[in-house]
Amino acid sequence: MGPPSPDMVAAMDDGAPTQAQTVLPSSVPPSSGSPSELPPPIPEPRHEYEPRRAEQPKRPGQLTPAWRMVFGFGWAGIIIGYAAVWETSRVIGLSTWWLGADAEPRLLLVQLVPFYGPILVAVAAVLNWRYAPYLGIGVSALGAVIAAADLDRVQWLAVVEFVLAGAGLCISVAALAGMYRPVRRTEPVS
Repeated sequence: MGPPSPDMVAAMDDGAPTQAQTVLPSSVPPSSGSPSELPPPIPEPRHEYEPRRAEQPKRPGQLTPAWRMVFGFGWAGIIIGYAAVWETSRVIGLSTWWLGADAEPRLLLVQLVPFYGPILVAVAAVLNWRYAPYLGIGVSALGAVIAAADLDRVQWLAVVEFVLAGAGLCISVAALAGMYRPVRRTEPVS
């Protein structure tokens, strides 16, 4: 067999047959191997209907992403805690003031009173409202008022309601540390 033609390349494996293999044509010019000469990566195609998402600027009073997650999950846990108080009240047969007796339950809007505030605070966390921890502190105070009204009826459920209000207060006060602060402008010293 004679020498290979210019469009043929020798096999790379020492144990391979000595016959040459055909080179496939390529539109990419051969590179010298240095990374600086590689072509730029191909950008992913964008669809016309896909909106461009510009990152919202951080404003003073908003929570950092980690604190926002902790704050939101904390208040979601408080919602679950109030649902547990509701179920416990029904199972043991002792009613809170906002549920009413089993024989004569209160209007559904009244039964959901303890849930309005925590749901609002959880939504504030999801939507990244400014000053959401302050809203959480206010809702915690309302939770304590709801618990105080149950002290003479069902003391142990009132204690659980106080614990939930205290947990909301602790989460909200802790989240104050995760708020963005305004930038202070300092005058240059002359």
